[in-house]
Amino acid sequence: MVSKSPAGKSDVKEAGESVELSLEQTASQKLRGLTVRAKKIGTLGYNPYDAGPTAAPREAKKPTDLRKLSEWIRLRRQVEAAKKREPEDK
Repeated sequence: MVSKSPAGKSDVKEAGESVELSLEQTASQKLRGLTVRAKKIGTLGYNPYDAGPTAAPREAKKPTDLRKLSEWIRLRRQVEAAKKREPEDK
């Protein structure tokens, strides 16, 4: 948006002209009706704790009884060995 100054000159500078830049105070931005975002001082980068709620925690799994697992594996091997030893009767 180009605005005209009271003298009829536009605020647009021609190529090669120097432009003076400055920081505008937050109070003057609010007076002009601009939205102002407050910046947290002292924080750098992304903070995952500010990202919002996370998924619900999973229920803890019941631990596997390794003794029962070992017994089951041993029985499976015995059954497989017994099937190999016995001839098929059909």
